[in-house]
Amino acid sequence: MFDGTSARQARRIAGKYPKSSAAALILGTVTRPAAEAHGGVRAAGPGRACRGGRRGGGGGDVSLDEVQELDGRPPGESGCASRALSLPVRTVRSTQLSDHLTSPDITAKFESRGVDPRDGDEACANCGKLGSDAVKLKNCNACRLVKYCGVDCQRAHRKKHKKACKQRVAELKDEQLYSQGLERPEGDFCPICTLPIPLQMNEHSSFMTCCMKQICLGCVLTAQKRGMFDCAFCRTPLAGNDADRLAMIQTRVAKKDPIAINILGQNYFKGELGLQKDARKAFELWEEAAELGSIDALFSLGNAYDLGEGVQQDKTKAAEFWTKAAMQGHVPARANLGWLEVEKGNNDRALRHYLISAKMGERGSVETIKEAFMAGAATKEQYAEALKGYQDATQETKSHDRDEAKAFLDNRK
Repeated sequence: MFDGTSARQARRIAGKYPKSSAAALILGTVTRPAAEAHGGVRAAGPGRACRGGRRGGGGGDVSLDEVQELDGRPPGESGCASRALSLPVRTVRSTQLSDHLTSPDITAKFESRGVDPRDGDEACANCGKLGSDAVKLKNCNACRLVKYCGVDCQRAHRKKHKKACKQRVAELKDEQLYSQGLERPEGDFCPICTLPIPLQMNEHSSFMTCCMKQICLGCVLTAQKRGMFDCAFCRTPLAGNDADRLAMIQTRVAKKDPIAINILGQNYFKGELGLQKDARKAFELWEEAAELGSIDALFSLGNAYDLGEGVQQDKTKAAEFWTKAAMQGHVPARANLGWLEVEKGNNDRALRHYLISAKMGERGSVETIKEAFMAGAATKEQYAEALKGYQDATQETKSHDRDEAKAFLDNRK
């Protein structure tokens, strides 16, 4: 399994991330980061970045040239603490319909009718009866690989079909898991310039409690240069204190705004804005927000179950909520799924998750794949694919206004 510092030492629940000092410098006050909690990934990767690399989505010093430099290096000769890994490649075999229709007993029934079951004719998987106007065959609802002429045949064939059915259902779930959530959700885009906000989002944007919008620092600074010091999106005057901020959030909560409900849950979890810390109350608010469609609340619920904060610890439920969030484009949730697979020893599945999150701009995933490559657990092609995808994703977040904001902040340090 991937080596490095224990992910348990680095995990943080959603909302448990540092305040945005960058936004504070521009706005003159500490603003609350967005509900998405991209700064609060439980474990962006089980291993730490080699060469002191920093996790996060903002730019970096890795390049495709490194792939060529590392290509001839023996596994483990990297200067980091990774050890040689033994990762057997697992091949998931797709079950074919012909597998179910060529058992000796079924084949004999077909041959008695002069029919080859592999010719494409549809027939009952149990009795071999061919489909016709009089005989309506129905698919197995779970795997949809075989058909039956009736409930009796389906029950009679269940014992023989059970193993293949479960295998195919697992394959179908994997197809959905790895093919959905490949694009970042709408909330990850600045509503003014419409560009994706770099990860870590709380370091590159400001969250507005008045309209529940995440505004990139480039647009915030541009608005201020034009003399607009209110909300850059809705023009509402900025809240001057915690009481005003809480009042704004509660106004939106009363209107069943899932983002506001999720944010209120975070404030209860951290005990901020004058609220008493209450992990159970936070969990209940996240449940409500998730039911109303908040992807970030799904991620928070996964973290709560994983850590046992506000609810009894349940790793299985944590994975379920992270999966739901990841399949809707939540990048930290996808990275956490990779970590879970590493914990289980499923390194091939972990790499698939990390490849997805890397291509969405998650630097920690790139570093994890780099460690795996240097330890002989990932191929050169996988590392190159992750690095190229990461670079493409970060390039999409760049703009002149954002460069100006970065230069402004750098000069203020």
